[in-house]
Amino acid sequence: MTILKFALFLALAFILQTTWIHFFEILGLKPDLIVLALVYVALSAGAIKATIFGFCIGFTQDIHAPDDLGLNALIDSIIGFAVGWCRAGIMVDNLQAQVALVVGAVLVHDLIYYVGQSGTALGDVPLFWLRYSLGRSLYTGLIGLLLSYLLLLRRRRLFES
Repeated sequence: MTILKFALFLALAFILQTTWIHFFEILGLKPDLIVLALVYVALSAGAIKATIFGFCIGFTQDIHAPDDLGLNALIDSIIGFAVGWCRAGIMVDNLQAQVALVVGAVLVHDLIYYVGQSGTALGDVPLFWLRYSLGRSLYTGLIGLLLSYLLLLRRRRLFES
């Protein structure tokens, strides 16, 4: 049942990322809902399942935009494995740790993406990374913090009832 829940969660993130995300654009920055969802799946499921889910959602992204086919599958697999592997050494219920993981995951994702993307010159990678990734990672982390806080409130209300 949890596998189906994770798959639906990632599918929802993909649908929102490809359709409604432009409504949340601030100063040209859009949050990365797919990496956000993948981090939460990795924190819940562990490294192996997160790697498989990362590959699947990355491959779905690659099919949607096939310019660099396989790049998103590779990156999302790496992110899923790394966060799933790191979950044993952190307190996953700590909101600050979750936000730090989300911000770090978006930064690493974007860095690997800019290096691997065929349309970006290698000399332009630091500029793109600083220009877009820092704001985007903080924006995604802020949304992750809001969602984590809302889920925490929901859990508290369920236990109080």
